[in-house]
Amino acid sequence: MAERIPGIDVAQYQGEPDWGAVRGAGHAFAYVKATEGIGWVSPTLDPQLGGARGAGMVTGLYHFARPDTNSPQQDAADFAAQLARLDSAGPGNLPPCLDIEKDAPNLGAWVKGFIDALRGHTGRNEIVVYASSSWFQDKLATDTWIDPGVFLWVAHYGRTPGEPGYLTDRVVMHQHSSEGQVPGIGGNVDLNVSMVPLEHLTGAGAPPPPPPPAPPPPQGDTYVVQPGDTLSGIGAELGVDWREIARVNGIADPDLIYVGQVLTVPGAGAPNETYVVQPGDTLSGIGAELGVDWREIARVNGIADPNMIHPGQRLTIPR
Repeated sequence: MAERIPGIDVAQYQGEPDWGAVRGAGHAFAYVKATEGIGWVSPTLDPQLGGARGAGMVTGLYHFARPDTNSPQQDAADFAAQLARLDSAGPGNLPPCLDIEKDAPNLGAWVKGFIDALRGHTGRNEIVVYASSSWFQDKLATDTWIDPGVFLWVAHYGRTPGEPGYLTDRVVMHQHSSEGQVPGIGGNVDLNVSMVPLEHLTGAGAPPPPPPPAPPPPQGDTYVVQPGDTLSGIGAELGVDWREIARVNGIADPDLIYVGQVLTVPGAGAPNETYVVQPGDTLSGIGAELGVDWREIARVNGIADPNMIHPGQRLTIPR
């Protein structure tokens, strides 16, 4: 018989549950809402995540997408900042999840852009995408973005747990009710089952993969894309117009580069310095520390909003 592991997902509406009671009722995992669109973080994120972890539950964070108002790269950057702050992106956690419920043109392309960008920020290949059965069937053009690292979480109520109406070999979770009653939580809560062992999603119990070899520094005319890279940042670092890099490599959308991609770099010059953003950093503070105008740092790194930097992000520092 297939796995049927009970779990829940929570947002600010569930307040601060008694997580010991939730775990005692047999719920093994919890997805916690972290962010929505850009600039919004759930006010209950930290206590909910901390409580679920403290009760021994397997946890993950999800992001409510706003393709109707934002680019996928903007949404991914905001979500990645919270994943990094709470150490929730890496193996041992449920994969970061994209909750897609808002309609917009070309949703499949938006989802693909989000997945590519989030992988670049976090280095985690496994991503979960949540939607309803009908959206997976009719709106999301799944064949354009599903790959071996993408898992699907299907919302379909009134069905036997583990038997949603949309079912493929990538479906691993089923949200079968939005009106669950769970000890330790006042009011309704979403009920889910995992249809695979949780270790299959977290990577726990398997030997960690060897770290990838560090790419060589740019030599000659190639560069290997690193987590957090942008095309404009690579161009600034190497002294080459990013538009020329895009042209030479046949890149139609400069936001769609991915970690490990080998780029041909025409006429690369001497590299600029780089700086990795630390917790608590601000762009103005980094500029003051390094003796560089923060506006120039923002310009060469393609940062439209100077408040939107996150720990682990690599910045090119022009000299």
